[in-house]
Amino acid sequence: METQQSSAQPRPNFSGAGYVALGSSYAAGPGLGIPVPRSAPGARRTDANYPHRLASALDLMLTDVTSSGAVTADILYRRQFGQPPQADALTPDTDLVTITVGGNDIGYVTGLVAAGLPPGPARLAGLAGGLQRLGTGGLDRQLVLLEASLTMVGELVRRRAPRARVLFVQYLPVLPPDPVVRVPRMSTRQAASGRRFFTHLAGATARAAAATGATLVPVAAAGADHHAWSDDPWTTAGIRPRPGGPLPFHPNTEGMAAVAAMIGAELTGSGAAP
Repeated sequence: METQQSSAQPRPNFSGAGYVALGSSYAAGPGLGIPVPRSAPGARRTDANYPHRLASALDLMLTDVTSSGAVTADILYRRQFGQPPQADALTPDTDLVTITVGGNDIGYVTGLVAAGLPPGPARLAGLAGGLQRLGTGGLDRQLVLLEASLTMVGELVRRRAPRARVLFVQYLPVLPPDPVVRVPRMSTRQAASGRRFFTHLAGATARAAAATGATLVPVAAAGADHHAWSDDPWTTAGIRPRPGGPLPFHPNTEGMAAVAAMIGAELTGSGAAP
């Protein structure tokens, strides 16, 4: 766990505030910047992620425990990459908490990657854990469990950090929302399933925020025109990662900057978001 104080100009009510960032790779920013010192290598947490950008903009004292591959259990109680559960970073003095998690619980990105792979064992294995089950009873149960798990995360944050402002931050969209737009290397059916999958994830996050009295940052809707195949993408379209670059179907640098700006606008009431 690491703590950072930015050198940005202080802003009223935020300078020096204690900020804890929780979540998965969509918050950790793998491949987007310099790995955060003393963080677990497997976490792939970088200084270009939205928590670091937000801390710099608002002069927050950041404790960033986001981690690639994290599921809700890794926030609640489980150790990942030798790290304590992410919720252990919370204290009664924490002022602000952001949460971006849930996609790994239901194999969202794994399913997208698998759908874009050539036919073969790797694709079949990925689809078995993701998009292929969409709409079946098994996945419906997973989605119900996801909402319950996200709600448990919000409730635990409330108990550990009772005075904190808590924000659930949705995942940025990867696929074009318009079903007419062709997605390379995916069938129309696979792309439609992926859109439905994303809608469920965004909805579960929104309902968990409402259930726990947290603020929802509606990244899913804001990013609709910035999908991975748009003229101004906030997520990546590549199937295979580039050395030193972002992971496939993950936020890019522009996406992380946009998310940080949306959170900042919510916190300051400025309304100035991308």
